[in-house]
Amino acid sequence: MPPFVISIIGLSSSGKSTLGRRLHRHLSTAVVPVIDLIDGDSVRDFLKGKIDYTPAGRRLSASVQTLLAHTLYRHGISSIVCNISPFEESRRFARSRIANFVEIYLECPLAVCMERDLELDKNVYQPARKGKIEGANVVGLDIEFEVPANPDLVLHTHAEDEDGSFARLLSFLELRLGMRVPLPAARVAGSR
Repeated sequence: MPPFVISIIGLSSSGKSTLGRRLHRHLSTAVVPVIDLIDGDSVRDFLKGKIDYTPAGRRLSASVQTLLAHTLYRHGISSIVCNISPFEESRRFARSRIANFVEIYLECPLAVCMERDLELDKNVYQPARKGKIEGANVVGLDIEFEVPANPDLVLHTHAEDEDGSFARLLSFLELRLGMRVPLPAARVAGSR
């Protein structure tokens, strides 16, 4: 199977890392023996403050993640990239550099993401709750999230549960990448 890059994008708390980690576990055990997960939070943590949250910093972060995915791709290793990726220019660049690139957009209203942010205790949207939006450098508040022009798949993570989104994602990838992706066994009610 040729390598691929699956880019999962959307606002903070839209479900990118949740679906990305689940997809990585599923594909690495069932379909693709060598696949890497590149998560925006992990890249920032590794670089320890070298990339900020300004629009320029966010462009740099997207470029670093594209470079990582491209390098793996050139060596025959597939990857899943989970990143807000708010700018269409960055997404077009990634698509132009990686032939087998799949963009998955997690569409979720800002209000729902803000509720989840509170539940997860991430505090990304805390400036909005304090009435300090200007200069917050938060995508969806004072940095616009440019809705993707041509995503390969849109998942409405506010309107369907995680299992529903995951099943749709697997079905889509089976068709798009031409691989047999077995559906996971049904989860036990209440498990995560």
